[in-house]
Amino acid sequence: MSPQPRITLGELLKERGEVMRMRLITGQKGLHRYIDHPRMQKPSLAFAGFLEKLSDYRLQVIGQTELHYLATKPEEEQRRVVNDVFDLRLAGVVITGNETPPDIIAEAAARTDTPLIVTDLKSSIFMTDMMLFLSKRLAPSVFQHGVYMDIFGMGVLLIGASGIGKSEIGLELIERGHRLISDDMVELIRQGPEVLVGHSPESLKYHMEIRGLGILNIRDLYGAAAITDTKRLRLVIEVIPWEKIKEEDRVLGENNSIELNGVTLSKIRIPIRPGRSLAVLIEVATRNQLLKQRGFDSNKAFTEALEERIRKGSAQ
Repeated sequence: MSPQPRITLGELLKERGEVMRMRLITGQKGLHRYIDHPRMQKPSLAFAGFLEKLSDYRLQVIGQTELHYLATKPEEEQRRVVNDVFDLRLAGVVITGNETPPDIIAEAAARTDTPLIVTDLKSSIFMTDMMLFLSKRLAPSVFQHGVYMDIFGMGVLLIGASGIGKSEIGLELIERGHRLISDDMVELIRQGPEVLVGHSPESLKYHMEIRGLGILNIRDLYGAAAITDTKRLRLVIEVIPWEKIKEEDRVLGENNSIELNGVTLSKIRIPIRPGRSLAVLIEVATRNQLLKQRGFDSNKAFTEALEERIRKGSAQ
């Protein structure tokens, strides 16, 4: 798994500064500091003297409530609590509602090189929009070898040994009307506890490598309908040599699973040999997975019916 994603305050201002109407007041030297969590904090309790849960890797948001509360304290106490907060070397502080930062806060930010930012957005709007951005920007991601396809609206990842024919199968699926997301390498981003979304690295986008033909641009060959940028991963299909399949799996198969980037996914193993239409089998496997998601498991139903017949036969 790749290291914990992070974003510096300089990158944040560059990517969202104009959209979210942010402007830097002071703390230019601290723009290399980073945040690694999408949730922000409001230092209300910190201004009351409770600093224990204040994270220096989260964006701190100060709104009218915090400023009005601070103003109720004597100036000496204001200076003490503000200095205690900024001495933590916070990643960055945003003052919302277009409020002018009090001199005590501006001085503490300048002294500690803490980026101090002002936006005219209200706290609720700023925090909602920023968390949506950070949730995607800081989502954990891994890179996985394989061919990633959109089949019947479902994200399906084909994996297997190098040279086994994954790209050729993907090309046949495109011929049958399905859509390519990524060939050879896919980036899988965990956007929730059970949600894994895959897309192509920018350098490989819309391209496939087919042995004997070279690098093909699928969008140019088949049009925009043959490609899509991203999809939630629902099924992993492992293509394996025919001789590696177990004898008992040839009839009933196994309920396999695989863990990718902390998410457990259904996995199917399909043996390959000359004469088998892998594209058709993958279509059927995808349709079957769609039925399972709706509560219909033909494998399970057949096994239960067979066991029931055996029980009845034994009783007779």
